[in-house]
Amino acid sequence: MAPEEEEKEQEERVFVAVPAEPRAARSTLAWALGHLCGGGGGATVVVVLTHVHVPPQMIPVMGGRFHASKLSWEQVSSFRTTEREKADRMLDDYVHQCSKVKVKCEKLVVENEDVVSGVVELIASRGVTKLVISAAADRQYSRKLDRPVSKTAAAIMQTADPSCKIWFVCKEQLICIRDIETENAPALLPNACREVLPVSADQEEDETKMELEFYDEVKEACRAAEDLMNRALKESGRRQKADEEVASSLQKAKEYEEMYLEEVRRRQELEAALDKANAEIMQLRQAISRNTALEESLEATIVTSILEKRIIVSGDGVKAGFATEHCLECAQVQAHVDYHGDGGAKEPEELVPSPFLGEDDSPVKLTAAAAFRL
Repeated sequence: MAPEEEEKEQEERVFVAVPAEPRAARSTLAWALGHLCGGGGGATVVVVLTHVHVPPQMIPVMGGRFHASKLSWEQVSSFRTTEREKADRMLDDYVHQCSKVKVKCEKLVVENEDVVSGVVELIASRGVTKLVISAAADRQYSRKLDRPVSKTAAAIMQTADPSCKIWFVCKEQLICIRDIETENAPALLPNACREVLPVSADQEEDETKMELEFYDEVKEACRAAEDLMNRALKESGRRQKADEEVASSLQKAKEYEEMYLEEVRRRQELEAALDKANAEIMQLRQAISRNTALEESLEATIVTSILEKRIIVSGDGVKAGFATEHCLECAQVQAHVDYHGDGGAKEPEELVPSPFLGEDDSPVKLTAAAAFRL
C-alpha cells in the first residue's frame, strides 16, 4: 500500500457545517476543535469546513434587484460565480481558526438550492459519519435549550442518513447528539435528541415565538423586495420613455438639417442664375453700344458720299471744290445740331458762303441747312 493511501486511511474526518459569514460559526468550530480533535489514538483528525452555497435568486442590476428568471443567463452566471468565489474566501477565517490550534483542515463548498438537501446529499455521497452543526444562533442560547431551534438543523436531524453521528452545538455548548447505535432504526430519529435531554414547554413556546418573528421578518422582506421591484420597473419605464424622446428629437433634428441644406442649395442655384442673367445683360448692352457707334459712322459716310456726288454733278471744278469744302462744313454743323437735338436752345442759323452766283453775279449766302440739303 502506498504511503499516501495509508496516511489517508489513518485520517479521521470531522465535518463542521459553517455559514459563509465570518465568525458566525466560530463557537461551533471551537467546540469541535476542543472536543473532537484532541483525542488519542493513531488517527489524525481532519476538520472539513463544509458550506452549502445557495445560488442567489435576486440579482442586483442598476441599483435594483431582479429575479434570475427575468435576466439573461450571462448576467445570472457571472453574479453567481462571483458570489461563490466570495463565499469560498470567507471560509478563510475558519481556516485561520484551525491553524491557530494546529489542526489540519480542508474547505468544501457544495452548491444546492436548499441547505438541508445539500447537507443530506453530502452525507450520503461522501459517507460522512461525524458532523457538527449549529443548533441555533448564539444569541438564542439558554440553559433550557435542549434541541435544535434552527429549522435547518432540525430538518437535517430528521432526514440525514442514520449512520452519521451529529452533534448540535450552540455558543460552545453541546445541546444534543443524534447518535443511532442501530442503523436500521429510522423510527427513533425524531426522538433521538429527546432521549438525551427532555423537551420543555418553555422551549416550545420560545420556538413558536421565534418562528412567528422569523415569519414576520420574511414577510416584511418580501414586501420590501416587491416595493423595490415596482420602483425598478417604474424607473425602467421612465428611462425607456426618455430614450424614445431622445430618438424622436434626433430624427426631427435630422429632418431640419436636410431642409436647411435643401434651402442652401436652392439659394445657390438662384444666385448662379442671377449672375448668369447679369452677365448676359452686360453683353447685350455692349453689343447695343457697338451697333449704335457703327450706325452713326455708317450714316456719316453715306451723307458725305451723297454730297460729293451732288457737287461733282453741278458746277465746274473750282466751284465744285469750293462747294464741296463748304458742304462738308455744313454737314458737320448739321451733324452737330442733330446730335444735340432738342436738348437745348437752337442757335440762329449761320450763313455760309456758297459757290453759286446770284442774278448780279455775286455769291449767294446759304444757311447750313440749305447747304446740307444741296
